[in-house]
Formats: sequence, C-alpha cells, structure tokens
Amino acid sequence: MRTIRVGESDWLVLDDAIQPRFLIHHGPAVNKLTGETLMMYRVDHWVLKRAERWPLGYYDTLAAAQAAAEGELGVPKFLAPVTGPDGQIVTPEEQRQRWAAGLDPRSGKPRLLP
Repeated sequence: MRTIRVGESDWLVLDDAIQPRFLIHHGPAVNKLTGETLMMYRVDHWVLKRAERWPLGYYDTLAAAQAAAEGELGVPKFLAPVTGPDGQIVTPEEQRQRWAAGLDPRSGKPRLLP
C-alpha cells in the first residue's frame, strides 16, 4: 500500500499493483445529530467520476484514515446481491458480515485463506 499526496488536502491510496483504491480528503464534515462542523478525514472508494464514489468513513487523523483504507484493501466490494449455492439470495450486508467472520460470502462456509 502506498499513499501519495495529490492536492492540498487530498491523498490517494494505491494498492500493491499501483492501482488507486481510496481517496482521502481533509475537509469540513457536519455531525447530523449535533449540527456541529468538524474538520475530518473522509475516505472514499476511488472511481474516476466523483458522483459515483461512496464513503468508507470519517476519521480524526490521517493515520487513522490510512489504517482504515489499508484494512479494506483486500476486501471485495460487495455491491450487489448474489445467489448462494442453495438458491438463497445473499444481500451485500450479509456478504460483508460473512467475509468479516472468515466465511465465504456466497456459501457461508469457511473460506481457505491464502
């Protein structure tokens, strides 16, 4: 993983194949509950079109944002429901939970780790 600075308040997180995976932006973020504005590091999944990016999360420090991006590098995106081997529909949320638990996202059986 490499992080390069691409602007005054932007960093691009690259994977081992030097492909951009995440964009970190330092800027204002509004807390919806309290209404207060804080300067936070927002980590977005990288796609070329800005309108198609989706957030990974908001973090207080650049190091925390980089650690979150690094932790997500090996995780598949899980954007669409899939059909399991038994014919059941597996939602993206269920796929993420299975992956985090060390299970195959489609079948729910233990996956072989490399």
